[in-house]
Amino acid sequence: MKFYLQILFLLFSLPFFAQKTGLIQDSLTKKPLPYVNIWVDNENIGATSEENGIFTISDEAFKKTLVLSCVGYEKRRIVFSENNQTFYLAEAIQQLDEVVIKTPLKTVFNTISTFNLEESTTGFGIQLAPWIVGRFFAYKHEYEKTPYLNKVKFATNSNIRNAQFKMVLYVPDDNGAPGEYLYHEDILFSVPKGLKETIVDLSKYKIAFPEKGLFIAFEWLTIESNKYKYDLKDLNKKGYTKAYRYEPTLSAFITPEYGDTWYYINANWKQTPAFPIGNNKDSFATLAIETILSN
Repeated sequence: MKFYLQILFLLFSLPFFAQKTGLIQDSLTKKPLPYVNIWVDNENIGATSEENGIFTISDEAFKKTLVLSCVGYEKRRIVFSENNQTFYLAEAIQQLDEVVIKTPLKTVFNTISTFNLEESTTGFGIQLAPWIVGRFFAYKHEYEKTPYLNKVKFATNSNIRNAQFKMVLYVPDDNGAPGEYLYHEDILFSVPKGLKETIVDLSKYKIAFPEKGLFIAFEWLTIESNKYKYDLKDLNKKGYTKAYRYEPTLSAFITPEYGDTWYYINANWKQTPAFPIGNNKDSFATLAIETILSN
């Protein structure tokens, strides 16, 4: 397997630039909030807060509206200024489902999607701002026998060890885009170096497949430990310049038809567009995910 030289949605390599910092805290406890993603509204500029709640963002974001998003907290829009560099997020109010006790049964598994690693010849990657890429799965009545998410397998290509990644689960909104969170806690994990598959075990969460359908999405974290630094050939000058990007790249495969894959950029959800490959002018990148349900 190999990736195309031009990874889908991967921006040009970026040199280091002038930056400003901010802090994100819980509105009640005032504790720092890690791994909050921040976007400049309608621009491809963003950042992720570190474990201490501090984030570093391009100075181009100054005096512009920031969109702050974190699982389990209400989304917030606020202007970034000299007098406003500490932001507070309030926990989202959750509607708790009634707990139903069931008699233990013999575990039954149902694989509802799969992929061939050799066919995953492209991928999604980022450099400047955090992105979210997700794939929609429609509900089928046959899932009643295996209603719970058990495991999700996917593949990544990373230049660093233990790059941190976040899985986010959504139900669709009225327009078919990712809407409300299905699960209100972070599902964090790390991926190995190189081109490898990763399996995330969701069985302990007892997350039922919603009848409205499900988006399985992956959220990049633009934190320091995910930064891959390298020397970039300077086309205007002799020699090289320092550049970086954030790992990992998330595997996808090419389909002749739209494969229900969406991406979050400029603080908005969009469907993946068609792009040309060879003589085929209508190709689509579909997120490579294997999904297993159980009872």
